[in-house]
Amino acid sequence: MKRHSHPLAVLFVALLGLAGCSSSPTRAPDPEPTLVPFPADFPSAPDLLMARFHAAYVGRDSTALAAMLRPAFVTLLQQSTRNTFPDVGETLNRAEQVRITGRMFRGQDLFDPNYMLVPAITSIQVTTFQRVGIWSQSPGNDQIPNAWNALFSLQVLFDRGQNYPPMKAVGNMRFYMTVRDSTALGETHPYYQLVGVVDLTDDVAMGPADKAAESAAWGSIHALFR
Repeated sequence: MKRHSHPLAVLFVALLGLAGCSSSPTRAPDPEPTLVPFPADFPSAPDLLMARFHAAYVGRDSTALAAMLRPAFVTLLQQSTRNTFPDVGETLNRAEQVRITGRMFRGQDLFDPNYMLVPAITSIQVTTFQRVGIWSQSPGNDQIPNAWNALFSLQVLFDRGQNYPPMKAVGNMRFYMTVRDSTALGETHPYYQLVGVVDLTDDVAMGPADKAAESAAWGSIHALFR
């Protein structure tokens, strides 16, 4: 006797088949986002910027130093520097400062505009770099007005290898900086940059034939590399 399939049973089997064909593998959960920490040395405070300044000189990193300087940056030089290097003038602007430190950090013997040999600096040692007092706003009649500023005591040794005596800058310098907001890695923080430096280091004059003096003003040492 021939058996006939029940219509409802056939429909049930067909639906089970369709359900099996249409099923998809379980989707893996999305990975957790990788959190990148905010740079520890980002200049979000005046002392952090000065730590970068210190590191740039020790590492002779002219690119890092240039990034710290505002377009209106200026170095105010001492009278002894102006007397020894009259072609430099009373100040160094940002372009001059960047060019000088680029030459200074290169580690090669150079010649100044008068075709006098300038021995290479082989290393820079910062034995003292300490803030004296607090950060405060300069008044409107200051030589660099309306900027955060503080006095730093420093002693920096510029080594020139075995054939030349080292040069040393000792004394104080006043650093001025401004601040703006900057966004990095999705976070907004204050961003400090230097707008000026006043050279107050020991005012040791260099004579025309004495540019290898062991001690000299900070600005005079830099002016050698103009």
